[in-house]
Amino acid sequence: MEKVVKVLLFRIPVSICNFRCHYCYIGQRPVHFQGVHPKMRVNPNEFGEAFSVERMGGSCFANFCADGETLLTKDLDLYVKRFCEQGHYAEVVTNLSVTKALERFLEWDKDLLKHLEFKCSFHYLWLKEHNLLETFADNVKKIWDAGASANIEITPSDELVPYIDEVKDFSMRHFGALPHITIARDDRTKDIDYLTNLSMADDDATWSQFDSGFWRFKKTIFGVKQKEFCYAGAWSYYIDMVSGDSRPCYFGKDCFNFFDKENGEYLHVPVIPVGKCPIAHCYNGHALMTLGLIPHKYKTCYGDIRDRVKTDGSHWLQPELLSFFNTKLEQSYGSCSRISVRTKYHVNRYKRAVKKRLKKLL
Repeated sequence: MEKVVKVLLFRIPVSICNFRCHYCYIGQRPVHFQGVHPKMRVNPNEFGEAFSVERMGGSCFANFCADGETLLTKDLDLYVKRFCEQGHYAEVVTNLSVTKALERFLEWDKDLLKHLEFKCSFHYLWLKEHNLLETFADNVKKIWDAGASANIEITPSDELVPYIDEVKDFSMRHFGALPHITIARDDRTKDIDYLTNLSMADDDATWSQFDSGFWRFKKTIFGVKQKEFCYAGAWSYYIDMVSGDSRPCYFGKDCFNFFDKENGEYLHVPVIPVGKCPIAHCYNGHALMTLGLIPHKYKTCYGDIRDRVKTDGSHWLQPELLSFFNTKLEQSYGSCSRISVRTKYHVNRYKRAVKKRLKKLL
């Protein structure tokens, strides 16, 4: 069975979106949705070579997410295809409204589509207002019919509460199960708080009816400081897909460029773990924690909180991808040794860089 060896979080700095959801964390920033499409530093073939299985040490999990709508990124299907052809597994975040771009992915070979999953952001109110609900549902069906995986996720907002029965009925008819629920976060706040005016008791009572394992796990870690040793920077990287610059995770100073070469050869990928996390909480820990950046802390697996079983007994995630998503990083690395003095220096430097970045954001 293939096991995950790295978590790669590809940030695509394409600030173009055809939606304007009020709860969007990008939309909360002072500068957002500039309509800019930067030029990629490498072409799709070079991108695949930069993330070869040999260089990465095995099969990786990658999330591809733009600053706007991901499928509006030019030639994204070619980049993700070259990545998956290396033997990796990819998750593409999308509002699922750009049908032609989606169809280019679904033309892949069936065996390659087994390595592809779409995280379908179900923006119900926007879709309803713009008569796109059926488009969204049809595109979910196209993904499953092609042999790829799709999971449906709703960002809970106070404005959606009166429509919950509608959402549940639509979802059961079109997806065979209720959507997963995430947590709306307020990136404008120091502690990255919940984005809601409801009390926590009312919020829990409202959204628990979706019986989402994804939501339940996020509730256990959202707002909780992670104090154990974290291997971000050794087992994970947050990578600017245009430039190749990377950080250990979502916060921190650029530490390495994946596209740089020396004498025609790609540089060795550094192993500089963060150690103890300096930020308030791991708000995207649904992936980072379930895949095991803090070894042995959480038994919950990523595949299980992304999947649903439909009324006909079939799954949202294809078996091969689900099996891979349910592996843990510690399975690939075994027992974890103590970090070196040199690494401790980099950990402290990383903490200082994060504090400076937080001050700029706030």
